[in-house]
Amino acid sequence: MEKRIFGETDGIRAEVGKSPLRPNIINNLGRAIAKHFHGGTALLGRDTRESGEWMRADMKEGLEACGASVEDLEILPTPAVQKLVEAREDVNCGIMLTASHNPATDNGIKVFAADGDKLPDEEELEVEDEFFKEEPGEDRDLPNVKLDLVTREDVIDAYAQMVEETLGLGDSLNGAKIVLDAASGAGHEFSKSVFEHFGLEVDQIDPTPDGKNINDGYGALYPDKMATEAKSKGWMGVALDGDADRIIISDEEGRLWDGDRINILLASFLLEQGKLPGNTVVVTEYSNYATVKYLEGLGVKVEKVINGDRFVAQKLQELGAELGSEFSGHMIYLPWLKASDGTFMTLFIQKIMYDKQMRLADLWADFEFMPSKQWGVKVSEKRPLDEVEGFAEAVKIAEAEFAGTGRVFCRYSGTENKLRILVEGEDEELVEKHGNILAKIIEKEIGA
Repeated sequence: MEKRIFGETDGIRAEVGKSPLRPNIINNLGRAIAKHFHGGTALLGRDTRESGEWMRADMKEGLEACGASVEDLEILPTPAVQKLVEAREDVNCGIMLTASHNPATDNGIKVFAADGDKLPDEEELEVEDEFFKEEPGEDRDLPNVKLDLVTREDVIDAYAQMVEETLGLGDSLNGAKIVLDAASGAGHEFSKSVFEHFGLEVDQIDPTPDGKNINDGYGALYPDKMATEAKSKGWMGVALDGDADRIIISDEEGRLWDGDRINILLASFLLEQGKLPGNTVVVTEYSNYATVKYLEGLGVKVEKVINGDRFVAQKLQELGAELGSEFSGHMIYLPWLKASDGTFMTLFIQKIMYDKQMRLADLWADFEFMPSKQWGVKVSEKRPLDEVEGFAEAVKIAEAEFAGTGRVFCRYSGTENKLRILVEGEDEELVEKHGNILAKIIEKEIGA
């Protein structure tokens, strides 16, 4: 069955004020979620979008109307909600109101089961079935509300205690220094407070959240300001996205580390410690080919999955492995959580630096990424690519011309009407040439 409300990869995400992000629909979704989990206790979190204020009220009302007891966690990162849900035996589910790295004009809803995992497709369909059993009530205009910038100290303390139990940091990080850019999002106060709990000195550069400035020129999508400041101070820098599950870092020399480079850092460390099960890591098809070759050179087996951190987590569990990543900065370490957590990962990297008594810059892997480019082509339909005239033949021609020194990977977006075309190769001119050819075929045959 095809989902009608939930997206293909990451819950619900839409423009605020448009379906399904209307007050009556959110209220009815709360009812459907409560019915699916048979009431019980639901933990509710949100990021720093102004719309989160009225959305939490409607969600809470719907949940409570069908027997759920709601604990409002206020503003905190998505992975912190997941971790708290996982840790507490009295909790049936978790709900996070966020649109992650999207602008403040968007918002969304992520639902987590009692073990902290994102709901699998079959359970999202079951929630939708409950939703469509009743018509949403009468709609109303969006309320005019302002952001209530609240972070619960007890939640910060509980999270920090769980980090300590996993990493055993003690006072080892006292005096360490980082530049923090939390995208004016969920990690703005939360992540800073957690870092300070472990003795880090934090230079925070993202503006105070005002409900409208989340991801606005700051954060993991815009890490250059953070890298510039990190280089200026000679510190490690960290950029999170709006819900603080994604992480991009900078070393003391201002070089940016994406998910591929962070994966190599962690894999190398865990391999040395004998703590990389099966000597295996999981990445997505968007990881650079040079990354895969470097890891294989270390003796690490690399498994690939389609894009989406939940697919990385699922593959890790299937293989009995523990470390996985997305190029975009989602890092998964199963001994902590079956999802990405930028706050935890920052502390893990700091632990590696401490244990090895080295600057982050001195841990930079000595390799260069292969020339790579992505094309995002808007489409009118998501027709199977082998049915798009001329496309499969053009891919074969490209692969033949690369002759083992490049690749083509194409996939429809899970959240937009777009085909994403990734071309990588040692020859940058060939990358550009074949990417343009493929994009033009799609534009001609099924372009929007």
